[in-house]
Amino acid sequence: MRIYLNKDEIKALSKWEDCPASLKEKLGLVEVFLIEIYNTSKDTRFWEAYDCPQKTNMSGEYRISGWLGETNNINRTALGKFPSLKEAIDHIETGENLKTESLDIDEILDESMIWRGQILKED
Repeated sequence: MRIYLNKDEIKALSKWEDCPASLKEKLGLVEVFLIEIYNTSKDTRFWEAYDCPQKTNMSGEYRISGWLGETNNINRTALGKFPSLKEAIDHIETGENLKTESLDIDEILDESMIWRGQILKED
């Protein structure tokens, strides 16, 4: 199957944030990008899922997997892209061998965040 892109669509692909959702869908780029957040001071972890890759804190380049940086003892690592939120959550639960719970994201600063969660506390 061939997909034909117009000049504006090709230009939009050069910068992820300028790429319209309709074009992402057209190209099958609707994916979930999973980030692990580790607070080294409190020894706590949680995860966030986004609808676009996240940037490194120093160079500002998009990264699908690998270390994104650390600020104020908060370490962020991109864990990859997944075809759905369910598969991203399954990846966490399989790796940790525990269930996750969703956290409130009412006060998010980034509109691309679609989920935030942590491991359920054991009784």
